[in-house]
Amino acid sequence: MAKFIKSSTDETNWIHDTKKEICFVGRSNVGKSTLINTLANEKIAKTSNTPGRTQLVNFFDFGKFRIIDLPGYGFAKVNKNLKKYLDNRIWEYLEKRENLCAVFQICDSSVITEKDVEMALFLSNNYHNHFIILNKIDKQNKSFFDNNWRKISEYLNVEKEKLIPISSKNKININYLKQLIENTIKES
Repeated sequence: MAKFIKSSTDETNWIHDTKKEICFVGRSNVGKSTLINTLANEKIAKTSNTPGRTQLVNFFDFGKFRIIDLPGYGFAKVNKNLKKYLDNRIWEYLEKRENLCAVFQICDSSVITEKDVEMALFLSNNYHNHFIILNKIDKQNKSFFDNNWRKISEYLNVEKEKLIPISSKNKININYLKQLIENTIKES
């Protein structure tokens, strides 16, 4: 049974053990918390329609591993000091966390921004296990991905196989994502 464990302001109050972790990183309001709730089959992460609500590093226990929800990057409507603080939390976790096995970057399937491209480039260059979840595909017509896989792959500069179209709302490819997470944890 999945559960929320804690929120952390910085490295000093992270959980310090050897349990493997995967993290979710993405723009503000892209659906990270909703996806965590879908994977857990219950509401364990707070969701909001207001961008920039996740402002801490959030730890969720999924039994054999943890999912970490990082603050959103990009268009969060916050002041400069808070934006810098949020960016620092993201980079601190990504650069220092030894438990990290894989990074799942979540992008809105209908709006991929330059910030998404920048993050994808950084993650591709620094993490072998970097996947991109194209979230909210229920808002696209069924042929959208068949017609645009190559363009999206080239735009984000990642292999086609690392793109995962998801709909938390309609549970499209959720079982595939669960299996991918489990396989990634076992292999690391």
